Amino acid sequence: MTTATQHAPSRTTRALQVGQHALFAILLVIGVVEAFADGQLTGLALATAAALAVWYPVGAWLAGRGTPRRHGWAWFGVLALLWVVTVAQAPSFAWLVFSLCLLSLHLLPTAAGLACVTGLTAIAIAALWPTATSPIGVVVGPVIGALVAIGMTAGDRMILAESAERGRLLDQLRAAQADLVAVQEELATVQRETGALGERSRLARDIHDTLAQGYSSILLLARAGIARGASESDLLLQIESTAAENLVEARRVVHALAPAQLDDAPLPAAVRRLLDRLSSETGLRADLEVVGDPRLASTEVDVAVLRLVQGALANVRQHAAATRVVVSLSYEPGELLVDVVDDGHGFDPALVGPATDAGGFGLRAMRERLAVIGGTLSIESAPGEGTAVAASLPLEGGR
Repeated sequence: MTTATQHAPSRTTRALQVGQHALFAILLVIGVVEAFADGQLTGLALATAAALAVWYPVGAWLAGRGTPRRHGWAWFGVLALLWVVTVAQAPSFAWLVFSLCLLSLHLLPTAAGLACVTGLTAIAIAALWPTATSPIGVVVGPVIGALVAIGMTAGDRMILAESAERGRLLDQLRAAQADLVAVQEELATVQRETGALGERSRLARDIHDTLAQGYSSILLLARAGIARGASESDLLLQIESTAAENLVEARRVVHALAPAQLDDAPLPAAVRRLLDRLSSETGLRADLEVVGDPRLASTEVDVAVLRLVQGALANVRQHAAATRVVVSLSYEPGELLVDVVDDGHGFDPALVGPATDAGGFGLRAMRERLAVIGGTLSIESAPGEGTAVAASLPLEGGR
């Protein structure tokens, strides 16, 4: 019999309980048969045996309803009293003590249960003693039965404890799985947000390196042409050429392809064309120096370098008031070194403010673009001393 304060029984525990009920019924039937055979089945003995047969299922019914523990104690007290009356009339019912010992150990606190087992065993020995042919067997049998009951109860309690522990571990495992799912969902969200931010940053850099610089070039060409009194046809031709090229670049950004300058020319040739245009449009002396084998670089590196040079030359055009600019590409083992040096006014890099709608995004875009592929950027400049933009990009052979 279980009580309301115990854990719900497992399948193993239910099997043990069914076995315990069956044992009580078998021992009760054996007691009735032996008492009848020995001529000890008096009216009182038969009545108390019948009461035992009726009262025992009441305990199982109470256990199924989850009644309080004290109700179980009261039920067991009545059951034990009926057994004492029955065994006093017919000693053959003494072997029911084994089932009673199991019940007392299950229902009562440990100390009270052990005391009850001792008392019940003593009553059984006293009932069997007058008719015993072997005093040792009369004592040893009930004692061994009591010890077996104690061992079985201890094992049953261990099973219940292990079942409860497994339940607790399963609950923890489910909670851990739920936490893991939540963390994975949060990580996926963060990754999506990070990817979106990275894509926004890439698009911002590409737009700056194409549309923004193209508009700046058109604006500078228009202002320079107006200032020197150039003919409208020449000015419009230059503006048309710049606008057409930047339109192509804008479409490439939309389709996430490589810059148009790299379609039919390697990186040095593409940089050479940028310098030639800058020279023809501004009168600057623009030189290119190449050291090493350009085939070492990947398309990803070529795109990053071309954008870097575009940005640096745009700054030279707009801010430097230089007379000469030199771009050098040095293909070293494991890295590509890029330098863009001009002899213009220069500036103090420490005084460069954050990007605004009016400008200032170029240097940040350069650093972000290089950082994506593991490159670095440094700027050396001072008022009146020109500017040197230096970058280092890893090549595939050095990774």
